[in-house]
Amino acid sequence: MKKEVFVSPPGVYPPIGYTHAIKVGKTIYLSGKTGRDLQRKVVEGGFEAQAAKAFENIKLTLEAAGASLQDIVALTIYFKNIDDVAKFNELTARIFKPPLPTMTGVEISRLGPGVAVEIQAVAVVGS
Repeated sequence: MKKEVFVSPPGVYPPIGYTHAIKVGKTIYLSGKTGRDLQRKVVEGGFEAQAAKAFENIKLTLEAAGASLQDIVALTIYFKNIDDVAKFNELTARIFKPPLPTMTGVEISRLGPGVAVEIQAVAVVGS
């Protein structure tokens, strides 16, 4: 099966040593996204602002691959502080329509400097 590679989708911070997404058939595998702007700076405003920006980066990456946030079937969320799960659930309730994607949350002791959350996604076009 053919692989389409999306190294640097428009509007998403440039990657260093990885690809933002790879599409195989109708499935899109995204690298973990953080709340970074185009200059790779972590956005201010704490967990909520970073999670919202991470989803914006996911959205832009998916659009480049011909998909949308509603095509996400699975999320893995890496939390600096697992106590932010409730805030994350509030955000996803505003983003997704039922059925919600599967989600796995893990607390990580060290993400990048200043990073509160990283979100990895798998989407299936037309799901």
